[in-house]
Amino acid sequence: MNIYKVHLRLQDPLYFATRELGRLYATERYLHNYALTYALGLARSGYHDLEHIPHYQEDLEPLNSQNIYVSPAQPVISDYVTHTYKWAKLRYHIDNSEQTSKNIPTFGRIRELAPESQFRCFIISQNTLNLPRWIRLGKWMSKAEVTTELLLKVKRSEGEFVFPHPLNPLDVMFSHQILSYDTVNMPPVSLIRNVRIRGQYYESEGLRIPACMSYRFRG
Repeated sequence: MNIYKVHLRLQDPLYFATRELGRLYATERYLHNYALTYALGLARSGYHDLEHIPHYQEDLEPLNSQNIYVSPAQPVISDYVTHTYKWAKLRYHIDNSEQTSKNIPTFGRIRELAPESQFRCFIISQNTLNLPRWIRLGKWMSKAEVTTELLLKVKRSEGEFVFPHPLNPLDVMFSHQILSYDTVNMPPVSLIRNVRIRGQYYESEGLRIPACMSYRFRG
């Protein structure tokens, strides 16, 4: 089994709407494994069809038969930039059906991950992968640099361990016993981190990574 430690460095601000706090649209510091799998070119997206609806199960589930899995990404160094936007809200009717020509401006803020923010994830694959040097992420298709390191002397064991990096709970709950964790709320599936877990794992360089992870979806 090949395990790649993948390092991502943002070249542009990165935005995806994790939370809406009033008029603030905030981006979480973690990168979801669904988005990373698409960005790395391991799954073909049908998102840009006439429906504009993501088809996660149809796109990602075929990777299970290829024994390819991408974990969510942990922030290594991260910072934010915040932008204010406004647009004119056209009001054609007010109370009592009176017409108005007023343009009422609407303001809001977008909090994005700043350029030079860095992240780390893991890719587990039965076969050797040729990963891209550059990828695009987020709503604005922001550019990110990808560097990879193949972990050496990987051995497989079983027991209780702590995995400090984020996990998609759906992808481990059928193969492992999850004992405790912290939650990272983000769509489409909230992540967990600092996970105490029992089951099979790969060990290399003092890190224990859950084995048998695969893309799973709510029924």
